[in-house]
Amino acid sequence: MTLATQLGLEQPHGDLLVSAQGRWHEWQDTHPVLGVCEDLLDLPGWVRQATPAEANEVLLALAELGAADGGDDPAAAAALVWLLIPGAVGIARALMPLSERVDELMAAQLWICARTVSWAKGVRVAATVLMNARRGVMTDLGLSADARASRTEVPSADLALGVGRFASATPVGTSHPPDVWATDDAFLLRRLLDEAVTGGVVSRDDVRLLLHLAQAADTPRAGRGRGGLLARTTSTDVARERGVSRASVARQADRALRALRQTYARDVRAA
Repeated sequence: MTLATQLGLEQPHGDLLVSAQGRWHEWQDTHPVLGVCEDLLDLPGWVRQATPAEANEVLLALAELGAADGGDDPAAAAALVWLLIPGAVGIARALMPLSERVDELMAAQLWICARTVSWAKGVRVAATVLMNARRGVMTDLGLSADARASRTEVPSADLALGVGRFASATPVGTSHPPDVWATDDAFLLRRLLDEAVTGGVVSRDDVRLLLHLAQAADTPRAGRGRGGLLARTTSTDVARERGVSRASVARQADRALRALRQTYARDVRAA
């Protein structure tokens, strides 16, 4: 049973989705930011073309309408969850080795997190809801969301520790067979980095630099072992290959990692 089926959001016949469609114009009257498309079913296409800030404003409006401390409208919460299902499916695939009940647990946590997201704080809705849903599933399974030892455990939001484990992963923005990503934690990391790029937290060049540094850090050095992600030897090697100064590489990497840590740590805790 798919996540959409579990949530009653099969397009276009799910009861809650039909209800959301029927109330779309009503919501547009009270929240003009939703006037970006005539029909709710056109919203995913608009979101893909919108800037991250524009898209988040729309998601915030739906989050407010659907939250228990906002409009308390299950149909609005359903519309928000419907938009986030593709991201939730990716996370569920990465967690699948942990339990046969992952889809069921993800559906429940996705709904809970959508209904309780801190919309008034202006959080990045997609990242907040999805990462809290992942954390909730891990908690339901009796596992630590920050565990790193096993291949079946997912990385924490601290990418300074996590990115080095996936130096050989396909760069963000390139295609890769879903079944390969589904069997490794790299799938979830790629989803997180995609979300960070889409949300304007970091640029694609930032991500390419971090992966380049991770690859260099993971390369054994004669008599010296492996360097750290921000080690001087690592940044020097990458700077030489990029034809820029070591200081420039170090500054960009530090800025990107700081943005990732601050954004995801804040968003997850805020909800």
